[in-house]
Amino acid sequence: MPRLINPRVRAGAIVAAATVALAGGLAASPASANSSGWWTSPGKRAEGFYNSLTGRVYANDLKKDGYSAITQVRTANKGYFVVDVRDKLANNGGSWDTPTLYSGVRFKMRVCVYKTGHKPTQCGAWHEFDK
Repeated sequence: MPRLINPRVRAGAIVAAATVALAGGLAASPASANSSGWWTSPGKRAEGFYNSLTGRVYANDLKKDGYSAITQVRTANKGYFVVDVRDKLANNGGSWDTPTLYSGVRFKMRVCVYKTGHKPTQCGAWHEFDK
């Protein structure tokens, strides 16, 4: 999986682009904003994000505690699998994947921690977003 130096840098670029778009009169509802926003697992051990400009879903393991980060994306309506992005290194680098997300479909995502071979645990709430 490709590695990032720091996925928060990309988030700053997205916020800047969204600010310019809104200032230019291109109103966007919260459901159609350029990203899902950063979400964390309980205890802030992992974080995840969806960037609609690049189409990437990010996972970032924040603590060296023997657990890894996972960002799960499903369809909001029926909960169909879309992608699980895993980051195993707590090095503030993060991992990402670029799933196919279709316009007009609502998605939901959550961020959890997990150990290899086990189900995700300590998951945050599901958060809905549009592509």
